Amino acid sequence: MTGTRFRLGWEMRLDQLTLAIDLALLGLGLALTGALVHWHGWLAHTFGILLIVIGAVLCLVDGVRLLGWRTLIWPRSLRLDEQGISDDTKKGRGFRVDWADLKALGVIDDSARPGLLLVFFPQTRRPDLSPYAGFAPADWPQPVASPIPRRTGVVEAIVAGTPANWQKHENGPGWAALIVAPGERAEAIPSPRPARPQQRIDVGTELAWQALVGGALAGLLGVLAYLAAFDVLAATGATATFLLVGTPFLLIGLATLLSIPVVVRRRWVVIDEEAFTWADPAGTSFTIGWNELASASLEIVTVPSASLSRHAVHLCLVPADETEFAARHPELSRNDGRYVLRLGDVVGPAKAIAAACQNSAPSGLWQGVAERTGTLGIT
Repeated sequence: MTGTRFRLGWEMRLDQLTLAIDLALLGLGLALTGALVHWHGWLAHTFGILLIVIGAVLCLVDGVRLLGWRTLIWPRSLRLDEQGISDDTKKGRGFRVDWADLKALGVIDDSARPGLLLVFFPQTRRPDLSPYAGFAPADWPQPVASPIPRRTGVVEAIVAGTPANWQKHENGPGWAALIVAPGERAEAIPSPRPARPQQRIDVGTELAWQALVGGALAGLLGVLAYLAAFDVLAATGATATFLLVGTPFLLIGLATLLSIPVVVRRRWVVIDEEAFTWADPAGTSFTIGWNELASASLEIVTVPSASLSRHAVHLCLVPADETEFAARHPELSRNDGRYVLRLGDVVGPAKAIAAACQNSAPSGLWQGVAERTGTLGIT
């Protein structure tokens, strides 16, 4: 059997591409400011040279990074060959499973799910993949699962790409496809649970507005400082001071403008009776099954301010098995024995997230919401 690849689409490090553009803008802005402005006095002249040096270094670092720009965009594909099946992706964890290590492979195509779900019934435990909240024959190890994008023809390609001597059942009870190794009883495999009703909470919109408003205010302050430097107060000799203050603000505003594809991307928290999912189509998405956790809670850290208080919302998770959980979820940070998903300043959506977890998480797992006061470091 020859190997085949089924294209699942293109993926990119949109955040890193945007960061590269922003660094280039910052470097060019600093260098041009230092080179084109007519500085007065030795101190101002030294400051201009310093701007040129810093800008040139930033441009050099950014140029070296962009030499490998092909590592920032790549095709994602599902690969089937004589040895096994793999998800070739640089984002997320992907997977590689050999046919020899499987008893069966099921494909779930439920319209209530965001994509296809591949359910692997392994010969031995697979702690590197997320456990599937379904059932397996009593003498089998716990099945594991991995989601992939829904594309026309994927199910057919999987059926065609499995070893010729495997039992192949298309459109079985609850399965879009079920492929069973020789000698195993297909009827022993129970039907998958139907997808549960999901609650989808939008957190991207609030984060986008915060970034856009902050960037717009910074840009406005930068423009005003430049107008003061070159027009109203130019004769006072304060040009360098206004440029020193205005340049960072102006560049922050321009960087926000160029970062709009990242800033305004949609991001959701999706919760059902099986799992908690962080859905970021332009970033890293992942799913954490409730059966992977010993407890879960939400923490809201408030940083008081004379004008406007800031908040940081954290989802705090305590795994049932820390070693396996750490291997499956490297995207989470560890803090005092807990794994933390930092959601940002999203107090409004936090209430909806807490309510959804309260309703969907298994009894006793959800520990509620804790609020405390922090510092500027959000600690």
